[in-house]
Amino acid sequence: PPHPGGFRAAAASTAATAAADLPAMSSPIRSSAAVIPTAAEDSSADGRDSSSVLQQECTRLLVEDSGSMGDCAGRRGRAPRWLYASVPVAAVLLVAAAFVSSHQHTTLRAGKVQSEFEVLVETSDEQALEAGKPKVLPDADMMLQSDLMKQAMEQQAGLVESEQKLADLQRTQEEKVEKMQREREAKEAKEKREKKEREEAARKAVAQKKAEAAKKKAEAAKKEADEKQKEEDRKRREAAEKQEQEEPKQESGAGMSMLLGALDEILEGSPPTTTTAPPKTKAHGFEILSNGTCHGHGLFPIAHSSVCSLAASELVLADNTSKVSNATSRPEGCYLEEGKLWFAENEQNKGHGSSHDRQQLCMTKGRKHDEDERLEKLVEKQAEEKVKQAEAKAAAEKRHKEELKKEREEKKERAEAKKKERKEQKLQKHLDKEERVVQSWENDEKTVPNVTLYCFSLMMPFGYEPGLLHEQKLRGVGIYACDEAVVFSNTTTLMSGEPSPVEISLIPGTLAVAYGGRWMTALNTGVFNRLWMEVIRLGRYRYHDWVVKVDPDAVFFPSRLRELMRHKSPYNEKQVQRRIEEPKKLKCGNCRLKGKEHETCASHVRLWQQEGHTCKKALELTSRDPPNDCGCDCDDFACDLPGSAMYLNNCQWGLHGPIEVLSRRAVATYAAGLPKCVGLLQNPWGEDKFLDQCMQELGVTRANEYSLLSETACGEEPAPCGNSNVAFHPFKSIQSYFTCYEYANKYGQGPASPPVFPDLEAQGDGLGDGMGDIMMKYQEHSI
Repeated sequence: PPHPGGFRAAAASTAATAAADLPAMSSPIRSSAAVIPTAAEDSSADGRDSSSVLQQECTRLLVEDSGSMGDCAGRRGRAPRWLYASVPVAAVLLVAAAFVSSHQHTTLRAGKVQSEFEVLVETSDEQALEAGKPKVLPDADMMLQSDLMKQAMEQQAGLVESEQKLADLQRTQEEKVEKMQREREAKEAKEKREKKEREEAARKAVAQKKAEAAKKKAEAAKKEADEKQKEEDRKRREAAEKQEQEEPKQESGAGMSMLLGALDEILEGSPPTTTTAPPKTKAHGFEILSNGTCHGHGLFPIAHSSVCSLAASELVLADNTSKVSNATSRPEGCYLEEGKLWFAENEQNKGHGSSHDRQQLCMTKGRKHDEDERLEKLVEKQAEEKVKQAEAKAAAEKRHKEELKKEREEKKERAEAKKKERKEQKLQKHLDKEERVVQSWENDEKTVPNVTLYCFSLMMPFGYEPGLLHEQKLRGVGIYACDEAVVFSNTTTLMSGEPSPVEISLIPGTLAVAYGGRWMTALNTGVFNRLWMEVIRLGRYRYHDWVVKVDPDAVFFPSRLRELMRHKSPYNEKQVQRRIEEPKKLKCGNCRLKGKEHETCASHVRLWQQEGHTCKKALELTSRDPPNDCGCDCDDFACDLPGSAMYLNNCQWGLHGPIEVLSRRAVATYAAGLPKCVGLLQNPWGEDKFLDQCMQELGVTRANEYSLLSETACGEEPAPCGNSNVAFHPFKSIQSYFTCYEYANKYGQGPASPPVFPDLEAQGDGLGDGMGDIMMKYQEHSI
């Protein structure tokens, strides 16, 4: 026989095949039965014992194909051959019937059936091998029945367990409900107790507030009455002698003292201090405690000194006049110490009770309620009496005040009439002065020509500058309030991919710069030299008096700059300002006069100037066609105008870049003389310092004008922009920029604005109308 382990493996394989696909077993069984030889055939073939041959063959088939186990068992039992052939058919029919009747149970329990089948097969195999008997396979119906019985037992056990768990759960739930009920009852009891305490505290607070209000009202009425009395006494003293005046006052004061003393006695409710009866520990709702606290004995501490005295009287104590104590470590409220009655006002004693040398006086709940009502009624009654007295005094005081008010008003009217007369005289003097000053200003406005500005900015294609310039354009401020404005950049598309919100004039090259120098500033000289070259290439600056470079974050007022240039020397001098219109087509090269072609137009213009002609006349003479003259159409750049090239230094520490103001001739000089400044490029400077040094190198006039710029980097505080500067820097957000702009418009004043008279503006009552008319006239003329 084969090894037991191999036998068990073959049996397990057979069980798995039967559980997975029972109908498929008919074919293997039939094929296995066909190859098993009979005993007669074995004996006739080789003469060996047929029983031995059958045993060996069945052993091989059990190992290779377990489906032929039943057939081998029949052969080993010497069954007829026809029975051998019918066994597979019967097995197939039996397996098919079992599959049809219990397909679902077999499928669901395949794993468990396989396990049980292996145990049964192994047990049967071992017993068969030991006894030398044929092996009998378990029946499928028996296996299913065993499985169903086991399922029923498991279900029964599970039902019992479920019932036990349900009972435990129900018991736990009942305990939980019972616990919640107890907690709810405890909570409700606590809430009721707290509610009662709050109501008690509220009643006490209301009573105390009413008492305090009545007391304050009485004090106010008394104060008013005293003031009125003093005023009446003062008037009587003016008509009578001093002795007769003092007596009524003393009598009145004595009467008031008696009244106040009586009120205090009523408020304190002090009973008679003498008694002959022995003291008691409990009487009329009051008790004396030798130990513990009032709350601990179900009582309430006494909360008022008058009630403390009343309790002492009811208890027949020797001392029934309570004295106030502010010390700590005392019983709360009223207490008795060494035969003396005390009332503790210190809040730190709250909750303290009797000790060995101090007995606390308490009262019952009913007595407490009665005392609270009595005190409340007493306070209300006293308050009503004091209110009536105060109302009577107030009425008398009101009449007296009305008389005084009428007298003061008459006096005030007389004083105002005199004051108005003086103001009118002063106003007339100011108006005369203003008229003269404004007339001089208007004459100056008529004679001084207007100044035109060419303004530009360099915009980075990212950050805050595009949005800030766009908002300036929408509101028409900054460079967009100049006569001509240009914004330069190296691209018309922002870094975000959106188009620029303002019109751009392109300059070549990158705008990226390094940082260095003493102050680690932007070394942007190369970028701004390209910018200036583009300004010069466009040539539009030639048609304006001044060229202004402005940073986008500089709050710039072109109107202030115009007034500065028109009215302040040396900016308003003729050789600095542009006084001659540009020709329609500029042709100022060489002279077209025969024999003079090698000479320049500018040299002929200056020859006419040397003969005494003005620049304008010299240009007109040179513009005549040959043979009269050269036929040149030049502008004033061709004239010899010393001192006309000028730029403004805006900071005490040198030119700063937020705003750079150059005359048109200074720009032309910079363009022509830039090669002379190449040696300055080796210094780690920003563009503003390079421009400042280069202009000085070229001999351009440098005019210090510190009112041009208010900047943090120049040692000033530009915010809140209330000064008269032309520009304020830096304000990098739209909100801060226009906050500065609006504040400067409202409170700032241009450096060349019309005169203002502060002393006149300080006058009220409509006396400044004359100044307003004059200023309106000036504004209309300026417009």
